[in-house]
Amino acid sequence: MIRIEEVSKIYHQGKPDEVRALQDISLEFFPGEVVVLTGPSGSGKSTLLALIGCMARPTQGTIYLQERRVSRLPESFLARIRRETYGFVFQQYHLLRDVSVLDNLMFPLYPAALPYKTMRERALLLLNKFDLSDRHKTNVRQLSGGEQQRVALARALMADPPIIIADEPTAHLDAELSLELLKILTELNAEGRTIIIASHDPVVYQSPLINRRIGLRHGKLVDDNNAGAGQ
Repeated sequence: MIRIEEVSKIYHQGKPDEVRALQDISLEFFPGEVVVLTGPSGSGKSTLLALIGCMARPTQGTIYLQERRVSRLPESFLARIRRETYGFVFQQYHLLRDVSVLDNLMFPLYPAALPYKTMRERALLLLNKFDLSDRHKTNVRQLSGGEQQRVALARALMADPPIIIADEPTAHLDAELSLELLKILTELNAEGRTIIIASHDPVVYQSPLINRRIGLRHGKLVDDNNAGAGQ
């Protein structure tokens, strides 16, 4: 479980360009949920994802992961938590474009205790799962947008994380590929993974996959309910 208590995030605090990205947010996320964060651009969705995933620290407030206070841990501890707990899928994919698909999958595990052979076998199994086995030697820049998205998902699963965090995962996909992505996410949730998505795409937030919707506006929580009622 993830618990967020009275969290605020302020960028450039005390300066003329100060931005209050989040204000006094309190939420809980439970194992096995599929949650979508909705709201217009600038509402704080990506910032909240970054805090949930221990990629940023709150300016105020506290974040707990499995009852462990993580918001003030040293970066060395946070790096391990990120690797073992979260799989990240970014809007821009953040893949190494001039590197092979296989190496892209293995890269996040370096340095790691796993032998190279074990990492390679795990990567090849994931590429097979996502129908990318024949592309493992291909450089990422030669892939289609849909293929790059599947590589990003496969990379997110390399450490077998219980939580998937996805920031606008359909931003660069057409409707057909977006539905394909949601099908994959449905399968991952069926395996027991918690999925937290930030999206303003109706294909996502109206999907039957979503069982909870959290609305943000101007950095404030404006809605938190079951997603059956529509946007």
